[in-house]
Amino acid sequence: MSDTQHQPARPSVRLEVDGKLYGGWKDIEISRSLEQCAGTFKLSVTDRWPQQAQSRQVPVGAPCRVLVNGTPVITGYVDDVEVSYDPNGHTYSVTGRDKTADLVDCCPPSTQLKGGGLVVLARRWAALFGIQVVVAVSGSLATVPNFKSDEGETCFEMLERLARANAVMLTTDGQGRLVITRAGTTKAAVGLKLGGNLKKLTMSSSMKERFSIITVKGQSGGSESWNGSTNAQAKGSATDSRVPRYRPLTLVAEQEEYGSATTRARHEVAIRYGKGHKVQATVNGWFAGAELWRHNTLVDLLGDKGKVLSTQLIVGVSYKLSDSDGWISELTLSPKEAYDLIPEAPKGKKGKGKDGGTWASMGAS
Repeated sequence: MSDTQHQPARPSVRLEVDGKLYGGWKDIEISRSLEQCAGTFKLSVTDRWPQQAQSRQVPVGAPCRVLVNGTPVITGYVDDVEVSYDPNGHTYSVTGRDKTADLVDCCPPSTQLKGGGLVVLARRWAALFGIQVVVAVSGSLATVPNFKSDEGETCFEMLERLARANAVMLTTDGQGRLVITRAGTTKAAVGLKLGGNLKKLTMSSSMKERFSIITVKGQSGGSESWNGSTNAQAKGSATDSRVPRYRPLTLVAEQEEYGSATTRARHEVAIRYGKGHKVQATVNGWFAGAELWRHNTLVDLLGDKGKVLSTQLIVGVSYKLSDSDGWISELTLSPKEAYDLIPEAPKGKKGKGKDGGTWASMGAS
């Protein structure tokens, strides 16, 4: 895997509102993540007098798209418009989010569901906001025997609990659609290497939110699945042998969390492992080869002579433009096994209290 890449010419970034294209932005931040249901953007431009702020009139709440070289990376709505003035001119800023932001912000009507599940419920609620749902996982997800929505909770809060029980994630795809997915397997066309395309690399490790054993409990039938009578209690557990001391955690599943208690516990261990090991990479440009850097893809971290030190999952991407840094991408990386349905032990030396394999090869514990 090479770190060499031909960066396309300076990206063309346009905000499309009501068929009109707005360009010339001087400060840009566009962010998408596996840990966010909706992508976000902020576009700003500073004009000097005598140009008028009225030359850019983007209505708040308007449907919009953010296009990079003609490809949509955000499809949603304008949240805020801000104009600030000083003696030399004015700054015009527009912020917004994907259509899926309505699922994050809004509460659904009272809903009762029997014999459905995450996909059925997601499609029912997403349809209220004109949002399509993409199911990018194989196999069936857990069925909910009897679901009732909770007053005062948003669509996303309830869907996210169902997603967590099924060890899947809710994200978006640049077209404003809700995507139900697991960790991707596609690898970026180029790797990351200091002295090459990498401007900065920061690794962090934390044990604060990790536990040696996680137990998930919930009222249900006599098996480990929440799909029977209420006479017994579902229970499942998973261990993290890389936690060096006894640290137990018990999670009580909400009523919506139907599925395997053991799967939920394993997923919880994996996600906490991933969040406890983060890499922040600042990369020159916005492109991995001919394509934009994408979240939910794999990328190799390269050492001397192109040796692959580890393969990480791109959890989040922020495309940025500023006077100080120019065109850069900020990538949030995590061990790829952290987002697997059933995490595999890192390769290499194993033992209680030690993180082996790929992370250790990068100099972290």
